[in-house]
Amino acid sequence: MQRQLGFNLIEVLVALVILATGLLGMAALQLTSVKQKPNADMRNQANQLAYDIIDRVRVNKEGFSEYLDQDGGTENSNCISYSSNVSGCSEDEMAGNDLFEWLQLLKQKIPTANGRLCQGKLIFNALNMPGCHSDDDAPLSVYIWWEDSQDGSSTRLVMSSRL
Repeated sequence: MQRQLGFNLIEVLVALVILATGLLGMAALQLTSVKQKPNADMRNQANQLAYDIIDRVRVNKEGFSEYLDQDGGTENSNCISYSSNVSGCSEDEMAGNDLFEWLQLLKQKIPTANGRLCQGKLIFNALNMPGCHSDDDAPLSVYIWWEDSQDGSSTRLVMSSRL
């Protein structure tokens, strides 16, 4: 009986099939990663913006009710100050200015996004218009939703915080 040296052709082919399958799997994983990056970036931006508005509400607790269930805010140049003294700006005006600035940032970072602050749950009516179902015992909830550019589905982020 003669001793066999090296690999035979079938062993080499099996090894190549296993290697090719692994490489195809890695390529598919990389492709999925590249496709999901924009959505991950938008989620990251939404998360940061939710923390931003929660911090603004936390600083202006006296104007808390003015943040809730609003479609927009009102820009108020009297509320903009780089010193500790903001003259001529009430807590309610500061809340309106905060909402205005926050919604502008939201549209700038995620163009198809919308946001709303509720103390309770966000509900949508038959016309798909948002509104809050108030619950005084509930924490402040920040709702941000946007259209996914890849498949047209709506993505929602909800963040809640006790002040």
